[in-house]
Amino acid sequence: MKTSPSINRRRFIATTALALAAPRVLTAQKSEKQLVIGEGAYRYEVLHNWAQLPDKYSWQTTHNVAVDATGLLYVIHEGRENLKDHPSIFVFDGEGRFVRAFGKQFQGGGNGLEARAEGEEQSVNVTRYLQ
Repeated sequence: MKTSPSINRRRFIATTALALAAPRVLTAQKSEKQLVIGEGAYRYEVLHNWAQLPDKYSWQTTHNVAVDATGLLYVIHEGRENLKDHPSIFVFDGEGRFVRAFGKQFQGGGNGLEARAEGEEQSVNVTRYLQ
């Protein structure tokens, strides 16, 4: 199995969390010129539409992201109680290509997420809040 090059967690958070948190602001600034945010050694390019989400899914209130040891990025969103069959965790490779979705049991309450590696084993820990 070919793995994607790993992505720096700080770069991912800087380039996607801002876009997910404030889409109206960034959408209004789209142009041919690449948007760069930050100062000094902490400057980041904003990559519009980096995450390539399939049409059958929709973004909701995003709460957390995690990167596993192979460079896969996991995004969890709160979701909506009325969308029980909609997964609340999306997984992307280092290029932003959609890999898979899971976690419909967290829909309406998905909150926290952490990718962990312990020895040879990897896991994704998920938290949800009860409503």
